[in-house]
Amino acid sequence: MTNGPIADVIIVLATVAPSKGKRGLTAFIVEKGLPGFSVKRKVSKMGLRTAMMGELTLDQCVVPVENRLGKEGSGVTLFSHSMEWERGFILASAVGTMERLLEQCIQYARQRQQFGQPIAKFQLVANKIVDMKLRLETAKAMIYKVGWLKKIGKPAIMEAAMAKLYISESWIQCCTDAIQIHGGYGYLTELELERELRDAHGSTLYSGTSELQRQIISQFLRL
Repeated sequence: MTNGPIADVIIVLATVAPSKGKRGLTAFIVEKGLPGFSVKRKVSKMGLRTAMMGELTLDQCVVPVENRLGKEGSGVTLFSHSMEWERGFILASAVGTMERLLEQCIQYARQRQQFGQPIAKFQLVANKIVDMKLRLETAKAMIYKVGWLKKIGKPAIMEAAMAKLYISESWIQCCTDAIQIHGGYGYLTELELERELRDAHGSTLYSGTSELQRQIISQFLRL
């Protein structure tokens, strides 16, 4: 769980009626120090290393009824509502990263000389930068649409899934293009593009994998 090792409070979905399936799920607030709740171990990740992750255990952990979040059996509703917001906006910071990478690549391509001219003059390099710009502006528009829908009180489940899917995969491609534009220099750790790429890969996993986002979208398309 992200931030598990340092969290004072976590929200757990647990069933109070196994026979009801997902309709029996209820959300509970579990506080640090509650008997039976512990951090089993911290885990190391390939990226996003400033966001700590750990394995949590609940062993005979009794949670008082006043720690119930919402009504009994409303866990799926609460989860779906929170995930709509999370998927819609969790990668807003990634859009900023994509913009920074674009600016960095433009500056480098203008300054780096090969065969007597800036590498920006080579069509293959220029095309990569153009594609980065297209992905960036599309990503912005998708996040803005989710924000607009939520502002006017409309659901944005499909739009949030689309934004999460598109931005996560575009982020990876932008990082890959940035490395290619910088050539061998981009492969060095001192430029930190490899760190950007490692961080970007995580975005296709958390808050629902890319495969899950495609499944959500396909359901709205009645496929």
